[in-house]
Amino acid sequence: MFPYALRVLWGLARTLPAALCLMLSSHASFAQPANPAPQVQDAPSGDTARPAPPPPAYNPAPGYYPPPPYYTYPPPPPPGYAYPPAAWPVQSPYPPELYGNPPNEPPVAAARMQARDEAPRSYSLGATLATSYESEPGSTSIVMSPLLEGALIVHPLVLLDLTWGFGWMVDGQGLGDSTARVGNPMLSGFFRANTGPWRVRAGLGVTAPLAHFPLSPDGRLYAFVYNQALAMWGMWNEWLWTTDRMAVPAMGRVGYALSGGTVLVAEAALAPVIGVRGTAHGTDVLGQLAVEARLPVSATVDLCPRLQTVLLPSTSVDRFQSAAGLRLTLQTQRGRYFAALLLNLDEPLGVFGGLERWGLHFGKELDL
Repeated sequence: MFPYALRVLWGLARTLPAALCLMLSSHASFAQPANPAPQVQDAPSGDTARPAPPPPAYNPAPGYYPPPPYYTYPPPPPPGYAYPPAAWPVQSPYPPELYGNPPNEPPVAAARMQARDEAPRSYSLGATLATSYESEPGSTSIVMSPLLEGALIVHPLVLLDLTWGFGWMVDGQGLGDSTARVGNPMLSGFFRANTGPWRVRAGLGVTAPLAHFPLSPDGRLYAFVYNQALAMWGMWNEWLWTTDRMAVPAMGRVGYALSGGTVLVAEAALAPVIGVRGTAHGTDVLGQLAVEARLPVSATVDLCPRLQTVLLPSTSVDRFQSAAGLRLTLQTQRGRYFAALLLNLDEPLGVFGGLERWGLHFGKELDL
C-alpha cells in the first residue's frame, strides 16, 4: 500500500510543474487585448531626449485685432429731395423704346419731337390776310384779300414756291351781298445761295389765268374786288390779280446781313404779261422794285420798314405806283408772324393826290 502511494505522489510531482506552466500561459493569453498598442520606442539619449513642449495657448494681446468702426447712418433727406438719376449704360443692348428711357433722358416722343424741331425743315407754309374798307355814300364795304403761300426745298440750292391770292368783299348790308373772286396762282422756281453775309435768290415763275370778270351786270362788282385787292398790296405782284392774262415773271432778291442782326434787302421783278382770254389781247410788261430793312428790336421782335415802286401797264395814265410799309415781326418756334401797314403814296392810289388806298396785313411769313 505504501509503495503504491509513493508512486502516486511521484507521478503528481512529475506532472505538477507542467500543469502550472500551462495554467500560467493560458491566463496571460486571456489578459492581453486582441490588438495590442504599438510600443513607443525610447527617445535617444542626450538633450534631444526631452519631449517637445506643447504649443503655447492662443491668447492674442489686446488690440491685435481692432474692433470694427461704428457705422453712422446719414440723416434722412429733407422733404421733397430729388435723388440724382441713375446712370444708364452707354452700350445698353436694350432699346429704350421697348424697355423705357434712361432716367436722365427725355421721353422718346419728346426727344424725337425735339430732334424734328431742331432739324432743318424742307417745307414752309405762309398766309397773309390783307384788309381794308371802302366807304361810299349810303354804304361801307369791307374788302379782304387772303394770300396763301407754300415753299418746298427740292435741293439745297433749289426752292419751289406756290402763291395763290383771293379777294372777298362784304357789303355793309350783310353777308348776302358778299362777293368772292380767285386770283391767278403762280408757281415759281428759285435758285438760292448764301455766301458770307450775302443771301441771293433768283427765280422764274408762271401764272395760270384764272382771274376773270364777265361782261355782265356783275362784272363791274367783280372788277371792283380785283382793284381793291391790288390796292391793298400797293400793286405788288400785279400779275396775281390781272384778269384774263398770263405772266412769266423773272424775280431776284439780294440780302446783306450786318452786325447786330440787321439785314438789308433789295428785290426786283420783271414780267411779260400775255392776254389769253376775253377782251385781253397783246403783250405788256410789268415791273417792280423794293428795298427793305430788318431791324431787331429784341431777341424775337423785328421792325421792318419797306419802300416799293411798281411799273403799271402801258394803258395806265400813271405809269408808277409807290408805297411805304412798316411791318412788326414776331419770331416763334413755329415761324415768323407779323402785322403790317401799307400805305400808297402817289397817284393813282396814294394818299397824296390819289384815291387814298391802304391795307392792313396780318399773317405768317415763309421761313425757308
